[in-house]
Amino acid sequence: MPRTLTVRSFFSRNGPLAEAHAGFEFRKGQVEMACAIEDALEEKRHQIVEAGTGTGKTLAYLVPAILSGKRVIVSTGTKNLQEQLFFKDIPFLKQFFPNLKACYMKGRSNYACRQKIYDAEREPILSGLEEVSDFQIIKEWEPTSEAGDKAEITDLPEGSTAWSKVDARAEMCSGQKCKQWERCFITLMRQRAYDSDLIVVNHHLFFADLAVKDNDPAAGILPDYAAVIFDEAHELEDVVGQYFGLSISSAQIEELRRDVLAVAR
Repeated sequence: MPRTLTVRSFFSRNGPLAEAHAGFEFRKGQVEMACAIEDALEEKRHQIVEAGTGTGKTLAYLVPAILSGKRVIVSTGTKNLQEQLFFKDIPFLKQFFPNLKACYMKGRSNYACRQKIYDAEREPILSGLEEVSDFQIIKEWEPTSEAGDKAEITDLPEGSTAWSKVDARAEMCSGQKCKQWERCFITLMRQRAYDSDLIVVNHHLFFADLAVKDNDPAAGILPDYAAVIFDEAHELEDVVGQYFGLSISSAQIEELRRDVLAVAR
């Protein structure tokens, strides 16, 4: 790609995208959105964009993010969009940006814990023939996997209770004290993220990481980043509320009422 490539030239009627895509259609809204995001990244300011169907919004924010030369996180509300970005849009853009490095990060419960798998062979944590059968599938898959992602195991039942006993959730994680630390799938995922220009996550992972870092900056799994792009941002309010909001139930209010009455007597 020429060094003088800009967002506007990339999306122009005779630009690289038009040359590479047989069904290319120049979209004024796509160019305007991409330029707005380019300016926001350059000026380090917030930008809100409402893009209608057919705008081509994913390329409109991915291209300026890549051209910025900064590490950018793209956070989505749904798994479908995550997979579209990582398995379709980003591979398509690699023909223009062959040095682009990207990774796809999920919550810890999506990854296996090697140590838990090894321990499960010696400790009586499995219940019933179904869990034992599912564990055999996991055990045979683990040595062959590079990412440790549950989605790789096509023959494991969706609601497998065996998986929940060997996943990498933080509650039972011993961190760097673990014998498998260097081979840990979470460690390897972090290493890929630190080596990436684009990191695709979902809103829950992004704000869970932010909440963890509030208490311990070293405990998060996302590396430092220059900017974050929220797609499907209409879901942000609910997700942020789960991690940073306060809630009170009618039962708690009733309990408070009883306590106040008891003290007032």
